[in-house]
Amino acid sequence: MRLAIVFVTALLGATAYAETAEELVAGKVRADIDYRQLMELMGEAVGTIQRGILRENAELVAIGARMILDHPAPRHRPWTIMAPSDRNAFKQALLAFDPQLDRHAGAALEAAREADWGAALDALARLDHACIACHAGWRQRVMRTAPAP
Repeated sequence: MRLAIVFVTALLGATAYAETAEELVAGKVRADIDYRQLMELMGEAVGTIQRGILRENAELVAIGARMILDHPAPRHRPWTIMAPSDRNAFKQALLAFDPQLDRHAGAALEAAREADWGAALDALARLDHACIACHAGWRQRVMRTAPAP
């Protein structure tokens, strides 16, 4: 049990957060997906964490958390989905929300490994809140044309 805590703590502590959106994207493996598809993967990850908590299945929580902690970058620069006038602010939002998602997914993972399902549920609620807050601020601003690679 203590080993799991050390593993998660080391994993989260080892994550060096980027200072720029360009560094954030460069630090991730590129996938042949667009930003919308990345958001679909992230939604599936949150759903997997939720199913794991509901079923008290720490492995499902771990699978969902890993999807968030190790998520790839889309094939294009994410900020290109926004109008040029919104891009700098969107870059700042990416820098603000990415560590929140990691922190809450990691907390859900740690709590599930400890079978502390109340704490896992609290972490899931914080994760959901971060997702919804970002979407509330940005989803309606997405340009409907394909982004440049």
